[in-house]
Amino acid sequence: MWRILLLSVLLTGCTVKNFDQQRNAPIPPLAPIAERVPTTIEDDEEEVSALEQVPSELSIAHFGAMRLEGTNLVLERIIAVNEAYTQHAISYRSNGLLISGILNIPKGEGPFPLVIFNHGHIPPSIYTRGRGLRREQDFLARKGFAILHTDYRGHGESDESPDARMVYDAGLEYAMDSVNAILALRDATIPGIDAERVGMLGHSLGGGVTLNILTAHPDLVDAAILYAPVHSDAWENFSRWRDMRDEGDRTRAALGTREENPSAWDALSSKTYLSNIIAPILLFHGTEDSDVPQEWSDFLSQKLYEEGKDVTYVLYQNEKHEFIPKWPDFMEQSAAFLHEHLSPPPHDTPGTLSLFDSSRITKKPFGIFITPEHSPVSPERFRGYHTGTDFEVLPNEDETSIAVPALCDGSIIHSGTVNGYGGVLIQRCVLHNEEVTVLYGHLAPASLKAVGSSLKKSDQIGFLGKGHSEQAAGERPHLHLAIHRGSEAEYRGYVESEQELAEWIDPMQVIRRGK
Repeated sequence: MWRILLLSVLLTGCTVKNFDQQRNAPIPPLAPIAERVPTTIEDDEEEVSALEQVPSELSIAHFGAMRLEGTNLVLERIIAVNEAYTQHAISYRSNGLLISGILNIPKGEGPFPLVIFNHGHIPPSIYTRGRGLRREQDFLARKGFAILHTDYRGHGESDESPDARMVYDAGLEYAMDSVNAILALRDATIPGIDAERVGMLGHSLGGGVTLNILTAHPDLVDAAILYAPVHSDAWENFSRWRDMRDEGDRTRAALGTREENPSAWDALSSKTYLSNIIAPILLFHGTEDSDVPQEWSDFLSQKLYEEGKDVTYVLYQNEKHEFIPKWPDFMEQSAAFLHEHLSPPPHDTPGTLSLFDSSRITKKPFGIFITPEHSPVSPERFRGYHTGTDFEVLPNEDETSIAVPALCDGSIIHSGTVNGYGGVLIQRCVLHNEEVTVLYGHLAPASLKAVGSSLKKSDQIGFLGKGHSEQAAGERPHLHLAIHRGSEAEYRGYVESEQELAEWIDPMQVIRRGK
């Protein structure tokens, strides 16, 4: 969809990231600056890509292929509490660097969808934790979204960037920190936050950061708001602000001009990769923006439209770089957009009530004997009798919005991840006077109820994990449902003999009997 709304308003402004050049300098190599730390996968001892703290190659393609790690998210302290949400000072590790920020967690049951904020340029010398987009942080938290505002490296209480090349990177390092904020929240599994449903809001420079992520990691974000974003062409940004770059900048010497070296600037520009975008985009700009020209968003909306992307373009007459008269409309539209694309389906939709329907059992029913050579799934890595029943995701369904109901009454004894399944929840129940454990596999870990929680039959336990991702252990999107006799958790998905298979119960027998 593509529409332009012409709305009257008036203004304010802020500055944008400054970019300059160092003329007549020798061209420095674009070699890795950060220490590269090789690692291995324990299961098969295959080497994986090195962990870079800065991109060794300045390109969107390299950013898309980088190994990114967001870990050790800590709620350091409570900054403020109001009737709607609690604001925390947080920190996390972004490929090893310490990054600070703030996290607003709404009050209530949740889980609340996650929205990542990418702020515009504020000089690090005056920047303080969580600065920028304060009004927007508050508004969306009050609308039921968990808001993580990352400070980026070199800002607030974050570590400085280790990159000494003095070459403009079009916000790739900041994009690393934004992606890793999502990964760190998923790793932390904070109660009340659904980090599998992710929106992103980027203002000015932060809009460029957001475009980097949408083009390099298109599966990561489910809906994006671009608020007066910088250009999708890296050269346009660099050339507009190059005279304000730090002394000693070597960008011009390293990359040349667009005319001299078009391939380098194309590689660094999200414009080149707009066809990769999956997420719907809500784009805003003001006609009196003196920091970022309106024409830049005109250009972006047209390119997205030509690529067949889902883009809505809202143009506010007389607004400047930060909206004032039309700010309430801007926020109401943004909240409605995020609710549309991040909210789970109602409990009475086919995606929830029919999950245990027999029509979904099209590949691996209970008890089928599987070998890598003879399997309904290709490629196949398992062998043995299938201990559970696989319920498949139907065509045109979004697995990450399919809620998984509890099969029975009982308490949770495991909630987390298990090798081969990804996200797993195990529930202890009594069925027909027999104590059993029920395993639900291939789920989104961040959406799962906590260990010790009590569930009633049909209570939501979480959401299916995204197919072919770590959430589903690389498997197709589906639910593996297994029932094991006894009170001890049993994780095996396959057994070698029919005698061992007798320790499990066919889930469809339970479902048909109404249990």
